[in-house]
Amino acid sequence: MRRNPLERLAELEQLRPARSIAPSLGVASLLLRLIRALGRLTPAGQRARLRTLIHKAGLAGRLRPEEVFGLKLLGLFVLPLAMLYFATVLSVPPLHRFLLPLFAAVAGFSAPEFWLSRQITKRRRMIERHLSDFVDLLATCVEAGLAMDAAIDRITRRFPSPLSEEFQRYLWEVQIGRPRNLALMSIADRTGSDDVRLFAAALIQAELFGIPVANVLRAQAEALRERRFQRARERARRAPLMMLPALAFCFLPVLFLLLITPLIIRARQSGLLQFFGF
Repeated sequence: MRRNPLERLAELEQLRPARSIAPSLGVASLLLRLIRALGRLTPAGQRARLRTLIHKAGLAGRLRPEEVFGLKLLGLFVLPLAMLYFATVLSVPPLHRFLLPLFAAVAGFSAPEFWLSRQITKRRRMIERHLSDFVDLLATCVEAGLAMDAAIDRITRRFPSPLSEEFQRYLWEVQIGRPRNLALMSIADRTGSDDVRLFAAALIQAELFGIPVANVLRAQAEALRERRFQRARERARRAPLMMLPALAFCFLPVLFLLLITPLIIRARQSGLLQFFGF
């Protein structure tokens, strides 16, 4: 049974990211100091690129580009040394003893960015999932007589979520004097979502041509919901193809053994296998 937008968005209160607490004692404190010391070597280009990734992942204020780059350098040097130590202890062949630290260095250097990319993808999917309900509530507030910015402020305060964080930043940018169209498009740039980009473009066009915002919001909510259902149907159609590897490597060998083992036992008892030399 489908739930209304209020019930769906109320679930987001359970998804607020916990604030990171900097450790102050023990090995964790020394490790954090080492990461920050290595982060001072971050080039300017890497710092700007990592800052963009951090903003897209919704970790601004909780993670710094220098910390990410320091963690990359730490993985680049520490993991190969650890792998070389274990390879020496386990008497690994010389060729593997050279290749394993090399692979460990590549993995240690790329792991922090891989984790950031996973966080970005997870956040974008969460935003796309709840965007239609957010727009429904926005349309209801606007139809009730609230201004657009007041409706956004009320919804974002009531339902904290990654989408609410982006619109809170939009309100902050508008308050300091940034044009609304640029503030809206910056949300789409940070999230990387096509749905958010289309929604922002529709709001910009409505403001430009004087179209009633409530009508645009209702139409956008229906379009967003339909696109979400289409993506769900596409994933459902791909499910049988994704099940084939599991069937081929897990289920079919067991089924083959269940079918062929009784035949082999009976053939051995009857002496048929001795006829073939087994």
